[in-house]
Amino acid sequence: MKPIYKALMLVGISLAASTSFARCELGSPLINDTTDSGATGINYGTINVASPYLQPAGSVIAHTVVQSPNLPRATSPDQALWTCDKADLPDIYFMVATNGDEPWGGHIDIGGPDGLSDVYATWWQYVGVKHQMRDVVFTRYWKRLDIETYGERADGKIDIRVRDIPPLEVTLYRVSSTVPTSPRGSFCGYNGQIVRGNYKSGYREGSNISYLCNQPSAYVQLGGNSNVAFAFSHDALGSDSNVNYLFWGAWNGFGYGFYNSTTNLTQAETCVARNATPVVNFGSVAAPDLNRGAAARANLNVEIECSNSAVSGVNSDQVAIGFLPSTAALSNAQSLGLLNGNGSSDYLVSDDYFNDNSAKGVGIQLRNPSTGTEMKFLGASSASSTGGGQAAGWYPALEGNPTIIGSITGYTKYSQQYEAALRKLPDTDIKSGTVKATATVIVKVQ
Repeated sequence: MKPIYKALMLVGISLAASTSFARCELGSPLINDTTDSGATGINYGTINVASPYLQPAGSVIAHTVVQSPNLPRATSPDQALWTCDKADLPDIYFMVATNGDEPWGGHIDIGGPDGLSDVYATWWQYVGVKHQMRDVVFTRYWKRLDIETYGERADGKIDIRVRDIPPLEVTLYRVSSTVPTSPRGSFCGYNGQIVRGNYKSGYREGSNISYLCNQPSAYVQLGGNSNVAFAFSHDALGSDSNVNYLFWGAWNGFGYGFYNSTTNLTQAETCVARNATPVVNFGSVAAPDLNRGAAARANLNVEIECSNSAVSGVNSDQVAIGFLPSTAALSNAQSLGLLNGNGSSDYLVSDDYFNDNSAKGVGIQLRNPSTGTEMKFLGASSASSTGGGQAAGWYPALEGNPTIIGSITGYTKYSQQYEAALRKLPDTDIKSGTVKATATVIVKVQ
C-alpha cells in the first residue's frame, strides 16, 4: 500500500512520543497487521457481472458479513490488539476508513451516477464496494466507531481484543462507470480495472496476462482524544486516508480486502430472482398431530428470469438457487445442533426461537415437488461462497419443471414452485407457540 520510507519515518515518530505514564499500547504479543498482504479476506466465492438488463446499475451483486478479522499472527479471539487504562475508555475509539490512497481500494467514490453513496471503485470493472460497521459507513475520511466490548484485567487496564471488533458488512454493487486508468497511480500490478479473475490473478480486457493486486479496501485503527497518551501513532478524525495513514507504519490496526479471499469475478450468463411469495402461512396446527409425524404444508413460488444462454446447475459458471436463513435463524439452528458439517441445515427455525412466546421443537423443511428433492438451507459460509452443491444448499435454478410465465428477446421468466412443511424437529419436545422464520432467496452463478 505505502512506500517503505513512510514506515521508517513513523517508527521514529512513535519512539519520540514515548512517555512514562499510563497510555494505550499495542497488545503483546503483537498481532496487529497493517501490511497489505495481511488484510482479512472478504469472501463471496464467485461474483458475476451480467447484462445490464438482468443486473442494472445500482443493483446489489453480493452481500456478506465478516464476523471477525482473521489476523495471521492471532491464535485466539481473546488476544489483545490494544491495552489501555479503563479510565481512558470514554476517550478512545476505533477509527475506520477506506484505503484512500489506492484507486482500487477506496480512493474513487464511483456510485454517484447510479444513485449510490459511499460506494468505491474496486479492481473489478463495473463493481463497487461499500463497507459498514454497525451504523458507520466507511469513506475516505476517518470516522469514529465506539468501543462497546472489551476484556477487563486485574491491574485496572482493559484489553481490546479480536472478538471486540464489530462485524463488517460488505456490499458489492453493479456500477455503470469504469476507470480505465487512475491519475492517482496504483500500487497494484496493473493500473486499470480487470474484467475477470481475482486479486491474485486478474485479467484485463483482451489479455491473457495475469496481474495481482494486494491492496486492502478498508482499515480499522485505534484512536482517541488528545488527553489520552498513545504508545503508537494514529490519525485524526475527519482526515483524508488518501494522505493520512500514520497508523500504517505504527502497526496500529489491520485491513480488510479481496487479496486473501475466495472472491472471483466471472461474466457468465445468469438468472435473477424477480419475485417470491413474501409470506408462507401454515395456519394453526395441533402439537399432538406434529408429535405423530404430521406436517403443515404450504406452497412457495419463486419467479426467476434467465438469459436464454444461462445454464442451470451447480457446477462452475452454472446458475443455482439457495435459501438463506436470517442471521438470527441461523444462530438458533446452530444452538440447536441442526447445522451440518458445511454449515447448511435441513430445517429453518424461528428468528426468535428462544423467546417465551415462540413454539419449540418445530422447524420448516423445503422440498421441490417436481423432483421430490428434500432441500437444505444455506449456511452463512455457503451463501458467501460458491460450490458444494446440494450438500451446501445449492440446487439448479431451473431444476424440475418450472412454468414459463413470460419472455422477451433473449430472456425467459419462470415460476418455480417449492413446498414448505412445518414439522417436529428430531429428538426435541414440542411446546406450543408462534413460528416466525425468515429466509432470503439467492440465485447465484457458481
